[in-house]
Amino acid sequence: MGGITKSLRYLVAEPAKDGSFSLFLFRIAQILHERAHGRIDAALCRLAAAFKPKSALPPSRLTDGSAIVATVASLKRRGWDILPWRLAAADLDEIRRFAFTTPAYADDPARPVTITASQVPRDRPRYVWPISEFIRVPAVQRLVADGALHRIAQEYLGCRPALASITLWLDPAYDGKYDAHIYHYDNDGPRFLKIFIYISDVDADTGAHTYIQGSHAHIKPDRFHLSRRYERGDLLSHYGEENEIVFAAPAGTILAEDTAGFHKGTTVRRDYRLLMQLVFGAIDIPHAEEFTCGIAPAKIGGLAPAIRRIARKFYV
Repeated sequence: MGGITKSLRYLVAEPAKDGSFSLFLFRIAQILHERAHGRIDAALCRLAAAFKPKSALPPSRLTDGSAIVATVASLKRRGWDILPWRLAAADLDEIRRFAFTTPAYADDPARPVTITASQVPRDRPRYVWPISEFIRVPAVQRLVADGALHRIAQEYLGCRPALASITLWLDPAYDGKYDAHIYHYDNDGPRFLKIFIYISDVDADTGAHTYIQGSHAHIKPDRFHLSRRYERGDLLSHYGEENEIVFAAPAGTILAEDTAGFHKGTTVRRDYRLLMQLVFGAIDIPHAEEFTCGIAPAKIGGLAPAIRRIARKFYV
C-alpha cells in the first residue's frame, strides 16, 4: 500500500501541486520506460512525431547541412559526436564574465553563492547559475538564435524538439562523494539529446567526461535496464573496454551526446570545470527551477518562428 501511495504522489499529486502537465507526462514516460524495459519508448517517439512534426528551420551560419547529417549519423551509430566547430573565444569570455560576476547557488536558488576565477568554493560538488539570468547573456542568445543545434536535435529525435533546459554549472575540486561520478544513464523521456559546451579547458584532472559508446539503446540488457548507478567493471565487461571514451578537450568544444548511454563525470582534482548544457527532448523535461524560483523568459529580437516554437520555454 505504501508503494502505491508513493507512486501516486510522484505521478499525480506532485505534478498537480506544481500545476505542471509537462511534469505529469514526463513522469509517465519515466515509469513506462522502466516498467517496459525501454520497449515502449520508440512508440512514444512515433506519437511525438505525429503531434509535433519537424519544422522548417533556417540555415545556420555556424555549419552546413552535410555536417549536420554527419553528426546525426554519428549520434545514431555510437551515441556521441564532437561538433566540427567551437564556441568563439569572444563568446567564451562573455560567459566567463557572467559566471564570475553573477551569484550562483548550490542546493537552493534562494541562497546565492559568490564565485570568482580565483575564489572557487569547494564545500559542494556543483554550483549552478539561475537560468533566468543565464539565458539573457548575449552569447547564449546568439547560439540559440542560430538554430544549428536545433537542427541536429530535430533530425536525431525525429520530431520538433523541445528545448528543455539551458544551464551553466561549475564543478570544483570537491573532496566528497558525488553520484554523478558513478556510471549511470538518464531516463529523461522517450528520446532526448544533450549538448555540452566546455567553457573551461577540460583534462584528466579537471573533470573529463566519460561515455560508453554504443550503450545508448533504450532497450538494455536486463541487468542494466534500471536507471541507477552501476559499477564500471560490470558495464565494461558487457560493452567492452575499447568503447569507454574520455572527453578531454579545450574550451569551446561542443559535444553532442545521447545520455541514454552510460556516462559519468570524473573527479576534479584541481581548478574547476565550467560547462554549459542544452537539453532537447521529444517531450519537455521540466527543470527544478520551474518549481522553485521560476524561469522568466527573455526576448530575442528577430528570432525565427520555427526556433521560437522549440525554445519557447526560455525565449519570446
